[in-house]
Amino acid sequence: MMRISLRIVLFLIPLLLSSCGDDDGYVYPSVKLEFLTAEAGADGSLSYLITDSGEQMQVAEDLSLTKVDANSMVRVVANYETLVDTLSTTGMQSVKIYALLQTISPEPLPAANFGDSIKTDPVEVQSMWMGRDYLNMTLLIKTKNGQHRFHFVEDWVSLDAITGRRSVYLSLYHDAGSDSEAFTKRAYLSVPLSKYAGTEGAGSLICFSVNTYDEGVKTYCFDYTPSRN
Repeated sequence: MMRISLRIVLFLIPLLLSSCGDDDGYVYPSVKLEFLTAEAGADGSLSYLITDSGEQMQVAEDLSLTKVDANSMVRVVANYETLVDTLSTTGMQSVKIYALLQTISPEPLPAANFGDSIKTDPVEVQSMWMGRDYLNMTLLIKTKNGQHRFHFVEDWVSLDAITGRRSVYLSLYHDAGSDSEAFTKRAYLSVPLSKYAGTEGAGSLICFSVNTYDEGVKTYCFDYTPSRN
């Protein structure tokens, strides 16, 4: 059974920091940092970005030169600029990508798939929130240079026969291996939720448990309403 590995958890690069000098009159563009869904074209280059509010934007320039599987959709965290007064030939907003990192986004697997080897090494939860058919989170891990493995465990799912809603209990698989706790880095994760849409899109209660450094196991619950497009 595959587990997602993370050799080095990267910070997105700081962009366009101003400095004193002769260019004080230069106006730096407004760059956003967001969790997004990226869609690739036939050559694997990124063609579109879709925000968690459902807006689709066309990629005019990608300085990260990211390549993924042809015609695929991937979950990413990106630094990007909305190009002011610039629309694509399709009438969409155009964007320029400065830096991009794919999130850790495997489909949750039933606990039985992990056998007796579910690892719950601790993390710190910096933030967690519901996105567009995803549960997004930024975690802080203590690391030196080792390999960390992440996955999502489906602990328990029930269906309300009357309302059609599901109650879904998930937890974080985290195997820090023998890595030393030398310093802290970020990990970006997005849990795919589409399969928990419930009967006729009735949605779900999503509860996600994480083992933390300071407080032990913490559980976060969210109401999930599936997107309609």
